[in-house]
Amino acid sequence: MALASVVQWWEEWQLRILVLGSLGVQLYLSFGSRRKSHILPLHRFSIWIAYLSGDALAIYALAILYNRQRKLHYTSGSHDLEVLWAPILLIHLGGQMCISAHNIEDNELWRRHVLTAVSQVVVSLYVFFKSWPSSADKNLLGLAIILFMFGVFKCFDKPLALKRSSFNNIAGSFFHPAPRTKTKNRELELEEYIQEARKFMQDCPTLNSDERRAHKASLSIPSKLFVDFAYTYPERLVKFKTFWLDMEPISLELSRGVSRTFDIIYTKHSAAGDIVTLCSLYLWIVQVALSFTPIMLFHVSNKEAYRGSDIKVTFVLLYTTYFVEMSSFFTMGLEYDWHDMVAQRSLLELLAQNKRHTTLMRIVECLQCKGLLHQYFCFKSCDSARFITGFIHSHVREGWVHYIRDVESYWKFSDIRGHWTLDRNGCSGLLRESIEKPFDESVVLWHVATEFCFQHQGTSSETKVSKQISNYMLHLLFANPEMLMPGTRRSLFTDAYGELEAILRGDDVSLLDEKQLTEKIIDKMQYRQGFIHDAWVLAQELIQFGDVMKMWRVIKGVWVEMLCFSAGRCRGYLHAKSLGSGGEYLTFVSLLMSHGGLETFLERQQRIQLRILKEERVRIAKEQVEEAARNQASRTSAYDDDV
Repeated sequence: MALASVVQWWEEWQLRILVLGSLGVQLYLSFGSRRKSHILPLHRFSIWIAYLSGDALAIYALAILYNRQRKLHYTSGSHDLEVLWAPILLIHLGGQMCISAHNIEDNELWRRHVLTAVSQVVVSLYVFFKSWPSSADKNLLGLAIILFMFGVFKCFDKPLALKRSSFNNIAGSFFHPAPRTKTKNRELELEEYIQEARKFMQDCPTLNSDERRAHKASLSIPSKLFVDFAYTYPERLVKFKTFWLDMEPISLELSRGVSRTFDIIYTKHSAAGDIVTLCSLYLWIVQVALSFTPIMLFHVSNKEAYRGSDIKVTFVLLYTTYFVEMSSFFTMGLEYDWHDMVAQRSLLELLAQNKRHTTLMRIVECLQCKGLLHQYFCFKSCDSARFITGFIHSHVREGWVHYIRDVESYWKFSDIRGHWTLDRNGCSGLLRESIEKPFDESVVLWHVATEFCFQHQGTSSETKVSKQISNYMLHLLFANPEMLMPGTRRSLFTDAYGELEAILRGDDVSLLDEKQLTEKIIDKMQYRQGFIHDAWVLAQELIQFGDVMKMWRVIKGVWVEMLCFSAGRCRGYLHAKSLGSGGEYLTFVSLLMSHGGLETFLERQQRIQLRILKEERVRIAKEQVEEAARNQASRTSAYDDDV
């Protein structure tokens, strides 16, 4: 009997619950613009759940509404008001301005959303024309017509926004027509660019205020930040000079550019100036301006024939939907600082944390969620990004002043990942071998070695920053391996962690902190093999310098070079994709290097073509010399004959 009453109650109230639930989800999503900054993983997870459930709730509620209107015993009471809820659900189905897509892949599914929009609009219109009584209040009829206009517009605006934000569409709209190089030999153009850049760095000229504003404007275009494109070298030279003349303002402008790029890809804001985009924007402004009209019409309409609860639900729907639209208007375009936080992940700290929560880890392992927990929750962030950025600036500047001389050294500078630091400090042997291993192996070795050195002696600010770069590189290895470098093996992280667990197997270390845990690992290192042993040997080589300042100078230099090496090998698409989950500091490093004049990802892919051109140029030059020699010999022979 109780079950039957519960079922009856659910049959009566399910539509109201679903409609209010859909409204609540949209209200929560209207404040989803915070996801463009670093927020708690649980908060980000809740936004993802809300994004997925928003469409599902609206579609399910429309299906329930359709079924209720078909049943005769639902044609009394407040069924007229229930029909008014259909266009409101269409508005919900259109989503919010600040979150058109949660992941970059969502934009590629715009065709699926077109089909969803067509089907739900057809269902809603069918319900309206089938169920709306001819004797209904005229104010309610006007209210219904306005809501349907808004609902149909919102419903189709979402797939159009997704289409505009698809990666290929963005790339195609920004470079039409595509700029072309002015010379036939791109390597000669590169050589000229390098020599002009070197001369600029040595002379440090100044620009007047008008030139500064013009160059700064060229950096403000967010469209070109993450589209791998072969820029002309005159363009690159302008960016290069502007960057080094005024680094702090330009760094801030790059950060704002990243924020605007996020808006283009993940919100309904678009940089494209086509007629569809402009019409969509104007219609949305009209909708926001006129959204209060349905509320006024409902206030003056005759509501005596309807249930009080349904009248209250309708008022809540109208007022809250209006509030959501207005809040999305004011939150659109908010900017956040993208490069202020650097994610941190340490093998030893993770081990110590897991040993302190053994019961929780057993439960997580049984649920097969250990990897998920480690990826999204077992990491921290530090606020040393500006200090790390300062080291990168110094590295790039010193490269232009002391390393780069021609095309070959320009390419070579982009390929170093610790070599220059070791050479300048007279290091060879094991240290050099460690950076010439596969890059992902070098990252693991140097990370563990840095941990050992830090526990041995780590006090200065330079030491702290070196450890933070080390932790960030390990974070990339585990959380975003493809951004670290194509083909990176995440399993190396798991292998190294497994070795640490094997070393401590049988010991009670649940109460030990990170330093004590490190000491215990070192005590058992003598007869061990594998990553951890090799890292310990590497740490011993560094410690044997006998000069703590030199040791950390080498460690910092190697990590800065590794970070720049990794940033130069990450596709623009992966940078754009990472923005959907809060962004990576590597993205900002990549932009700094590009605007600092170093080789871009696409240029690196085209190197082989430049080498072929160089070989061809040498061959042509040799042929010209030989031809000139033959001509000279011919003229000499003719002269001898005449004589």
